[in-house]
Amino acid sequence: MDHLRILSRAWKMLWHYRALWLFGFLFALAGGGSSFGGSSGGGGSGRGGGNGSGSPGFGPGSGGPPSWPPEFPNVPWSTVGIVILGIVAAALLLIVILTIVRYVAETALIAGVDEIENTGETLTVRRGFRLGWSRQAWRLFLTEFAIRLLFGLAAILLLALAASPLLLLLVNADVVRVIAVGVAILLILPAILFIIVAVLTLSLVMSYIQRRVVLGRQGVLASVRQGLKLVRGSLRDTGLMWLLLIAIGFVWGIVKIPVVIVLVVVSFLMGGVPAGLVYLASHSWVAAVVVGLPLFLLVLIPTIAFVEGLFQVYRSSAWTLAYRQVVTQHSDLLPVNGN
Repeated sequence: MDHLRILSRAWKMLWHYRALWLFGFLFALAGGGSSFGGSSGGGGSGRGGGNGSGSPGFGPGSGGPPSWPPEFPNVPWSTVGIVILGIVAAALLLIVILTIVRYVAETALIAGVDEIENTGETLTVRRGFRLGWSRQAWRLFLTEFAIRLLFGLAAILLLALAASPLLLLLVNADVVRVIAVGVAILLILPAILFIIVAVLTLSLVMSYIQRRVVLGRQGVLASVRQGLKLVRGSLRDTGLMWLLLIAIGFVWGIVKIPVVIVLVVVSFLMGGVPAGLVYLASHSWVAAVVVGLPLFLLVLIPTIAFVEGLFQVYRSSAWTLAYRQVVTQHSDLLPVNGN
């Protein structure tokens, strides 16, 4: 495998086929790239209300501490329930939409790069959506969901077994409890190490499994089997590519720090200036936050997603190119019948 040629070709594809930018942006925006963190601030309630209960003591004329839990006789609980259900439904709908966007974009990135290499033609956004909106996107979702679910359950079971000596803490004997804690520590630490190694191994194999789903048009089990065969047959080359992309990702993370800082400052100005004007006009922090926070997020999240999406395009392209070389060199590992 010519690793330097793959990395160079992926770099050229990033800048020459800009339709890929959109799918990288959507992929990152839907959570396929780096996650977005938010910060929240709370305003103090230093000004007391008209009932004179601004002090931390009991209210005037109270005969003792307030009852707990407090009673809310005038709260329309049916309305509160409807609002909560509406929020939950909206959150579930958003999750579904983001999941669809993510896997359509990921499929478009993989299939788009492969088609560019096969035909040499320029990929259009319309063609990218046609490649992404396909049965392979659904299979890709099922494959990743099944692998992550099984891996998560296995990790939980392993940790539970390792921590099982802690059940002896129920025994009323100090010596037994000390031994139980010591044994649990001796078991949990290797279990955690094993899980970390398994996660790294899965990240190595997953790129080929994904491309067997999209490009090989295989099902879940066939893609897993064939992905493992490809990694075993090209372990040195694939492992080196994996390490190179990790190193590039580390460098990218360092380079991205000042970019993110600039984007945060610009987003703060875009949201802070209108918020400040609203506060001067209304003297209400609530109104300022209602105006400023959405503007801040509407600027910050898409811009960071675009920046992160560029790296995701590069990374996905590099893996697709590496996969193509491995398939060419080890075609004997992939039977025609897909078994």
